Amino acid sequence: MKYIGLILALLCLSGNIAVAAERIFFVSRNLNKNIIVYDVNLKNGKLDTDKPLHPYWYRQEENPITTGELTFIQRKLAYGYSVEQKSENEAFVKLKAYKHRLLRVCKHEGKWVGITTINNKECILTEIYAHCPTRMSCDYMILKGKSLENGKEEQEKVK
Repeated sequence: MKYIGLILALLCLSGNIAVAAERIFFVSRNLNKNIIVYDVNLKNGKLDTDKPLHPYWYRQEENPITTGELTFIQRKLAYGYSVEQKSENEAFVKLKAYKHRLLRVCKHEGKWVGITTINNKECILTEIYAHCPTRMSCDYMILKGKSLENGKEEQEKVK
């Protein structure tokens, strides 16, 4: 019984148990079941305002499911972001996938979230669905989230 904590720690280090960070949102695509996950990036328990998000692959089509870092090209052209503004406890970022809206990474009701506008309402972003005819192009995206005002699900198709 006294070794259970040690065994769990070793399993986590070996990658056999996924230790969930606070997920902000994810990007799914029609091309396959793999998604790009965006977790909050903390440094000493506080938001790393220089790099507030950690985007990475969650490969659901592999058996077993694996994770992996984005390539340089993927970060620069498709799934990365740039920090536009920051303060001690929040950061405003623009996603490479959709540069037309800012995403505010901050704490809301004790949880790290990404807040943006969906259907002209302030919402907590939960997913971006990208419809891509090829790996190099995207027809449209659907932004999905929960309204801060009433908690209702919102989604908006954008080009």
